[in-house]
Amino acid sequence: MEMKVTENHNMGGHLSTSEGLDKTPENAKKFGFKSFQIFSKNQMQWKAKPLDESVVKSFRDNRSLNGIDSVMIHSSYLLNTASSDEELRGKVREAFKIEIERADLLGVDLLTFHPGSFKEATLEVGIRNVASMLNDVLHSEQNVRVLIENSAGQGNSVGKSFQDISRILDMVDLKNKVGVCIDTCHVWAAGYNISTKDGYERMKQEIRDSLGIEKIMGFHLNDSKKGIGEKTDRHEQIGKGTIGVDGFRNLMMDATFMKVPMIMETPMGEAGYMQDLENLNVIFEKGIA
Repeated sequence: MEMKVTENHNMGGHLSTSEGLDKTPENAKKFGFKSFQIFSKNQMQWKAKPLDESVVKSFRDNRSLNGIDSVMIHSSYLLNTASSDEELRGKVREAFKIEIERADLLGVDLLTFHPGSFKEATLEVGIRNVASMLNDVLHSEQNVRVLIENSAGQGNSVGKSFQDISRILDMVDLKNKVGVCIDTCHVWAAGYNISTKDGYERMKQEIRDSLGIEKIMGFHLNDSKKGIGEKTDRHEQIGKGTIGVDGFRNLMMDATFMKVPMIMETPMGEAGYMQDLENLNVIFEKGIA
């Protein structure tokens, strides 16, 4: 099957760095990806071994050789920027600065993070905490854009609506350094019915009204193991979950976002990406009917 989806879209997937961080651009090319996502360090540890200069050079060279349009780093899962715990916030602040520094060393375009949970505080406090953290870590000389990822709405998480994310961005000083990454599983879990034309257009209008379309700088393409509005973040292979292949039609046929990086984070990882791409490609085989 001819892969129209990789021709038409800035497609990518989250790639393992087990063979070496600098090998990831070559691995991305094997799937026909124009983009990809990595962790630049162990996502479950605070500390990180400094990047070796030779690895940095090799990564940059390999990216250029393999024609990769954009690269996204997913920040550590430990960065709970919504927390009010001052000791934790100190650790998050330093770790976040390191993430930005590593992204710039590698020449990476985008750095995505989960805003986190406000725990025993309130949503309002959580929103202010996220904005405050961004003001602490962002600096005018950085090249990487830092993207807030929308949440599935689980527990006391921040960012399940685009209005909440807009309120964070309104309080950020360096607005040209920030944007938003939309996870399809998360919007579905939060109650946005992207599988219908009306539901998709309502979501898009909410984005226009609260953020502006230009703030959407990345997508995570994931189907969902759970139903719409269940506030549960459980990724599934594309076409095998409750969103379904046809549920991605509205997004994939929307010319507005065709150049925006679309990164798959499906459970099988690299072993499942070709099947994910084939399932998405069915949309283009069928056309707009």
